[in-house]
Amino acid sequence: MSDKRTESIAELETSFQTVFRTFRKDINDLFSDDVPSNEFGVLNLLKDKDFLTASELAAEMKVSSSHITGVTDRLIKKGMITRERSVTDRRIVYVKITEKGHSVAEKLASIRRDYFREKFSGLSDEEMERMVDYLNRMI
Repeated sequence: MSDKRTESIAELETSFQTVFRTFRKDINDLFSDDVPSNEFGVLNLLKDKDFLTASELAAEMKVSSSHITGVTDRLIKKGMITRERSVTDRRIVYVKITEKGHSVAEKLASIRRDYFREKFSGLSDEEMERMVDYLNRMI
């Protein structure tokens, strides 16, 4: 690998870290103190799917089951989600969003959409399409 390419990769790594750290901090600042971005992630998934198991949530969010347990415990205390056992298999526990959780998720999704709309306002449609293409190639 050439020195130039190695240097470019290092630059990209630094830029990605800075961008994602900035986005996360900005979004957490915009959201109320009661709902950090990791809790919003759970609410946002449940908003669209109504219910999932903790394992399914962990897989969707690419985090550990123990992380999801902590997040769901906090959201239950806030009245935004519930845990309910399956009627057909008592071993299965579903995590479901409440009306309060759905309302909060909708509000925060709107705030996040507005934030990204502003962040990307300086890019042309073509630049946005290229950026999406580049990012999708890395997934």
